[in-house]
Amino acid sequence: MDLVLTFDRTSDVSKLEGCNTRGVAYRWDIFQRWLRRIPSGSSALDFGAGSLRESFDLVQRGFCVTSVDNDISVLEAYKAKYQWPNALHEVVAAPDLETALAKLGDRKFSLILCFDVLEHLADPAPTLKELARRLDENGLLFVTVPNGWTLFELAFRINLILANVTGRSFRPGEPHLQMNSPAAWRTLLDRGGFKILEHEMQIGFFANTAAALIQLPLLLGGRLARRFGVKVDAEALAARLYGGPQAHLMELLDRRTKPLLNRLYAWNLFVLEKAT
Repeated sequence: MDLVLTFDRTSDVSKLEGCNTRGVAYRWDIFQRWLRRIPSGSSALDFGAGSLRESFDLVQRGFCVTSVDNDISVLEAYKAKYQWPNALHEVVAAPDLETALAKLGDRKFSLILCFDVLEHLADPAPTLKELARRLDENGLLFVTVPNGWTLFELAFRINLILANVTGRSFRPGEPHLQMNSPAAWRTLLDRGGFKILEHEMQIGFFANTAAALIQLPLLLGGRLARRFGVKVDAEALAARLYGGPQAHLMELLDRRTKPLLNRLYAWNLFVLEKAT
């Protein structure tokens, strides 16, 4: 049986530096600025490592990286896609992320990445407390999570409700189970045992909303078409309809209106340390 490599980002930019999405090449420096505080050669945990893009980035920077996710076969398949510069990397997996963490014994880390993970957990609070326990006293936790107020997240919520009603299943780790506002995420991180050092919003309101208004109807139409045996590449069609000049215009509007619409941006970027 062929492996399903969900969320393949092996050819994308590392999220430590930015993200290519909604037709825009977003770049940020929030993580790289704080990364300078951690000496090269330190131990790092990539929690929910996915396609290992950030693990590979950290190894290239000289960190000793442990990548954790829920399928060892998928992790090994992704690992084979990179040219690793040294042996400072290991993968650990279990059917659920909490069990995978338990395999690490009492190990602690100077840096923990938790990118696009917490929204997939039914209850992130115990996981955050465990990550806090595994973070060195002067260590940092980098987190990215979506803004539950956006149109894409609303569509994900409706899709999840419909799937539960109809009995439709998702691939492991696919659905978003948390639909939190930026303020709600801050509260959750605080209760998890962390102090927020910096919080930044990225992926603008207009770019995200315009992409959703085009992509979501096409994806729904593509799903319905497949039920009748008609093959439609909805994602490719959406990319042709929204991109280039349209995306540039939306990004320009976002830059002009960020002070006003910042809290409606699509993505939260957090830098945290253990609360004292």
